[in-house]
Amino acid sequence: MSENNKNAQDLDEILEKIENIDEVKEVEVPLFESIKFESPFENDDKSVSYFATATKIEESDGEYTVIGSSTVIDSNIKCGGNIKVKGQIKGNVSVNGSADVYGTIEGDIQANDVTLEHGAKVLGNIICKADVNALDDSKIVGNIVAKNAYINSHVEGDIEVLNEIKITSTAAITGKIVTGTFFTSGTILNATISIKR
Repeated sequence: MSENNKNAQDLDEILEKIENIDEVKEVEVPLFESIKFESPFENDDKSVSYFATATKIEESDGEYTVIGSSTVIDSNIKCGGNIKVKGQIKGNVSVNGSADVYGTIEGDIQANDVTLEHGAKVLGNIICKADVNALDDSKIVGNIVAKNAYINSHVEGDIEVLNEIKITSTAAITGKIVTGTFFTSGTILNATISIKR
């Protein structure tokens, strides 16, 4: 038997079987099934949002909100705990704890402590209850108000520090500095400095 005859015979058998089907049953298949989600984080309160819609800031016990390096948020953020910004925020950031910035914030920061890591950028004012640490190759275009400050970066803005400011030799500051105590070594300053007693 040739291949064509065999294929034709197979096709005839299939068609005959289809003709003998009396009733076709319709079966409903759900596209989506309900999945129960359990948070991998201990004591996770799913009803609390720490982003722009949050209205209440609560004290934290070392909890962190992390903005990933590929994330861009075009909104203000309020956070009850600490925050690590590796991506980009276009808006103001207000946290009860510390703000560690690795990426870019285009807005003001209010926090207990602020640390700008290597290559971080803040285009806005920084207001701290405690310390600002601006590390190498970071950049601030805005004013700084803090209790203490360590500057090893480029700052374009006024700095007001209650206690002491330490400025490294690789820092570059353009603006007015008001502080209680001033430490520097070989820094390039285009600033007026006032010491408060």
